[in-house]
Formats: sequence, C-alpha cells, structure tokens
Amino acid sequence: MNSAPHTTTSLVLRGGARARGGGANPYAARAKTSVRYADPMAWTLVLAVGEVLKSLGEDFRASADRCSLIHVGPEAPPEAMSSAAREALRGFASPIRFPAAPPSAPTGLACILHGLRGPTLALTLPVVEGAGIALSLSTAWLTRGVVDYALIATAASVPGEAPRAACVVLSRGEGPLVDPELLVQALLPESHLVPGAEPRAVREVRP
Repeated sequence: MNSAPHTTTSLVLRGGARARGGGANPYAARAKTSVRYADPMAWTLVLAVGEVLKSLGEDFRASADRCSLIHVGPEAPPEAMSSAAREALRGFASPIRFPAAPPSAPTGLACILHGLRGPTLALTLPVVEGAGIALSLSTAWLTRGVVDYALIATAASVPGEAPRAACVVLSRGEGPLVDPELLVQALLPESHLVPGAEPRAVREVRP
C-alpha cells in the first residue's frame, strides 16, 4: 500500500524556537575567553539556536560537528553597524566592533559558542525570499550525508524593543514534508502569520 502523500522518509522539521533579547542569556558565559563583544541581535540568535539544540539532547551532542547553520535575513547587527559607521567617519575601525558588524556576524557567534562546524552561510535576503534557498541547500547537505542536522535561523532588530530571533532544526526522518511556506511560518514573528498556521514544534523563549 502506498504511503500517504504528505509523509515520506526524507527531510523533517525536528523542532524550533523563537527568542527575545534583553534578558539573561545562559550561553554568554561560554564567550568569556573567545568573544570580547557581540551585538545584542547576535546574542539573541545565539539564544534561539541554543534552545533548539538543547531540545535535541544527547542526539545532538554526539553529532555537534555535523550540523550546518544558514542564517536568513537582510539586516546587519544594528548596534555594531552604527558603531562601525561612526568610527569610519573618523578614519578608524575598531578591531572589536568591526568584526561584529557584518550580516554574517550572528552566524559566526552562534557557531563559536555552540561548537558548530558547518557548513555555514548567511543569506542577506528577506525570510520569504531566502527560505527556499536555505531549504534547498539544507536538503542537499542532509541527503548527501554532509551533516546530520541542519539549522535555519533568522534574527532582526525591533524598533523600541529587544531584538528577536528564530531557529528551526531539520534532519532526515519520516514525517510531514517541509516546504518553504512551512519554513517561513516557523521563522517569522507571530504578527506575520496566518492565525493557526504556526508549527506546533516551534516554541518561544522570553527573557
């Protein structure tokens, strides 16, 4: 008998988390000797990624060096970028602030603190445009056995509020098909979603 059309042994959404910055970050202690400064938006991404990885438990810890991360979003870390822009006007580039300013900086920070070995990539596209690309790349890496887990994440500043981030984890397995629309629903804030469309596997971490 044929399987139902929505089920296959391929790529499945294992879980996800949304995080808000502005509060205590349990992963910051790991940065005492390796990171001198990071933008608040980058720290929020670290929190979202960390909560997703924690939910995997021992399964992930045994495969920490076989996990990819793709960060999707058009925004550079605003605090670090503003600082770098002010310094540029004075003909100076801080060796501490400047590396924290590009759009890929949150990706790098998450990899350093969580021990991810990649592949890693920062797609400077809005989530609705970059989700399909991120999903295609993650599918290829998982299918070819390059990785055992594939993370797709996003982070953004919010005017007048703490930054927000979201992350999902994909793996090989049997379950509902993952498509770009489902991925967008998992990554975007609740205000961008159709009521009732949010995947149940995604939970929110508040400060």
